[in-house]
Order: sequence, then C-alpha cells, then structure tokens
Amino acid sequence: MKKFILYLSKIAFVIIILMVVFDALYTYVYSNSVPVNKSQYVIQLKNKTIDYIFLGSSRVENHIVTELVEKQTGKTAINLGEQGAKLSDTYLLLKLLVANKITFKKVFIQVDYNFNDENSSVNSVSESLPYIRTNAVVNEHSKSNNKEYFANYYVPFYRFAAFDYKIGFRGFFSALVKKTSPYNFENGFDGRKGVFDDAKYALPLKVSTNNKIFDSIKKFCNDKNIDVVYYCSPFCNQVVKSNYTKELKIKIPELKDYSKSILDTKYFINCGHLNEDGAKLFTQMIIDDCIKNEK
Repeated sequence: MKKFILYLSKIAFVIIILMVVFDALYTYVYSNSVPVNKSQYVIQLKNKTIDYIFLGSSRVENHIVTELVEKQTGKTAINLGEQGAKLSDTYLLLKLLVANKITFKKVFIQVDYNFNDENSSVNSVSESLPYIRTNAVVNEHSKSNNKEYFANYYVPFYRFAAFDYKIGFRGFFSALVKKTSPYNFENGFDGRKGVFDDAKYALPLKVSTNNKIFDSIKKFCNDKNIDVVYYCSPFCNQVVKSNYTKELKIKIPELKDYSKSILDTKYFINCGHLNEDGAKLFTQMIIDDCIKNEK
C-alpha cells in the first residue's frame, strides 16, 4: 500500500512540475509572439498617439471604416471592435490603452443591447488569460470580472487547458511559428459582403435598470478626462417599432442614437450588421456629426 501511495505521489509530483513548466512556456510564447487578435495587439501597444479610437463589438468592427475617417480628417483612427465583445471587454481595452500610455483625442464606445449584459465575452476572457500574471491591468480586471479567477491565476496551466480551443496547443504552436501578423490591426475594419439575411430580429423588451460596467466606464473616462462618445449603430427596419434604444437614451442622455438612421436593407448583411456600403454611409454620419463639428 505504501509503495502504491508513493507511486501515485511521484506521478502527481511529475504532473505538477509539467504543469508549471508548460504554464511558464505558454505564457512566455504568448507574451513575445506577434499579435493574432485585438486584445493581444492592445496589450503589446505602447506609447503611441491615435486620434480616434472605436471600441465595441462586431457592430464596430464591421461598421467603422477607419480609412474614411483618416482620409477626411487627416487624423489617425483605429477600429478595435471585436466579435462578440461586451461592455466589460470594452472596459478592459480602454484601461489597457491608458495604462500603455496611448494618447488619443477621442474614444467612441458602442452601446446597445450590450447594456443588458454585465458579463465578459468568452473571446475576450480567453485572449487575455495568457497575461493574467504578467499584466497588472488584465489581472485586476479578471479579479473583478472572472468567476474562475482563483483557478486561472493560482493553478498552473489551468487557464490554457480550460480554454484549449482558443489558447491551447494549436494557439500556442501558431503563436510560436508566426513571424508576422496576418491582420492589419492599425486599421481594424472588417467589411461584410453578401445578401441580406431577412431572419427575424428583435431587441430586448426592456433596458436593464443599470449596468455597473457602464457606470465604471463612465467614471473611468471622467476621472481620466477622456473625451468619449457613446453611440448606437444602425439596425435594420425590423426595429422601427422597438422602444429599446429610446429607453436606452433615457438611461444615457448623451447617447448618440443612430439605430434608425439607415433602414434600407440594401445596406445590411443582417439586421444587426451593415455591409461595406452601409458601413461607409454610417461612418460618414459619425464623421459629420462627431468629428467635423468637434470643438
């Protein structure tokens, strides 16, 4: 029996050692590889000036044509919208930008039905986990917004195993061998093409009473004297009778509501996302309303 227990102890010891070694190896590779997502790009971005920054979900990534902004204003712009991003993810990127001493003239933050959600997206959580021990901002944000913070921080290799499909061996190997980034993060716009999908679409029936993440973003911007524009991108004509954005504007009086500014479906790929022509049309609205007329 003692031999068996000793044998199991040796196996457990070897496993723990391997977990520690692989944890250190994965962390090092991710911290020193070229960025493959926007979270990683922002974490590595240092001491740069960008005039206009756009944060939010795919309704930013697919909607804001940064080249058009730069061409018409002569200023720099970056689209940091991410697929599936929520307000918590936006808050993390905003804090990273400030911590990394990125200076900017104005930040645009997309607010819509995400006001009803205080969670983080799976994408953002998995993309930031490799840096939970090496980046103070990621660590602080995870501590407040990640229910599995203790396991992710204290258990060696747990975070890489739990999110294997995103940051496991395939992601590790890809980060290890890539010499250049496959994406143009300095632009960030991802145009959509295709035929309009007329699937049924509906916004939430009611706006949440409050959102603590949005409140934190607002306080952070006030404390840091950040010039911020909260806005809602267009939806297709199926939302014409919805009162959601009207109620949202009552919650956020400064919200610029473009939800019903483009209704023709020829500008949409689906009810929540514009196609490239729609993105150009909407970006022009943003330029005319929020940039050309700025003080």
